[in-house]
Amino acid sequence: MSENTSNGAETPVKGSLFKSNFVTGLFIVIPVLVTLWIGCWAVTFLTDWAVNILRDSGITQPGYTIGVRVAALILIMAAVFFVGLLARITFGKKIINLFQQILLKIPILKIVYSTCEQIGETVKKQRGGLFKKAVLFEYPLKGTYAIGFLTSYNENKNELTDKLGGQFYSVFMPTTPNPTSGFLMLVPKENCVILDMDPSDAMKLIVSCGVMFPGQHEGEEK
Repeated sequence: MSENTSNGAETPVKGSLFKSNFVTGLFIVIPVLVTLWIGCWAVTFLTDWAVNILRDSGITQPGYTIGVRVAALILIMAAVFFVGLLARITFGKKIINLFQQILLKIPILKIVYSTCEQIGETVKKQRGGLFKKAVLFEYPLKGTYAIGFLTSYNENKNELTDKLGGQFYSVFMPTTPNPTSGFLMLVPKENCVILDMDPSDAMKLIVSCGVMFPGQHEGEEK
């Protein structure tokens, strides 16, 4: 009788131990898999052109494909380095300026290029990065809140401030759990609560679907 009781007590303990270890392993494996998936996607996106050239030449062996992707990445890095080096000399600056002027004369490409260039210049000037602060605002209903990132205070008077009749903040609201997409929200200044948490902590909160709250220690009751 005592033996059966002892076995019955051990079973829940083993089940609880398995569940605990499984959940712990899950939270370790998932970030690794997501990171690898994003990395593989980026490599594929950047090197597909080289693989297509290889396939057009009639070579389809997997080993050659991997080598071509690695070579393409090295070539891209070398090209970026060369452009940066070229931009430091007078002759190089003239070539780059000429190329920029050509892009700005092409109807559709000039919009894309000028926008990307302005974003790049803005980010370069901002030492803290594109996201200045993490903010809290009501969305999508009153009494329901969303977290976003302040990208501009919009301090200068413009058409939007005139139309809206007051000062507003430009807020990027990323989607969960994939923060690479999101929405631009124009939030009135008085309705925007600026948070003290670091933007990186706010991003962790968004990516984790609200699991990882800043300042919350492991083992605390949720």
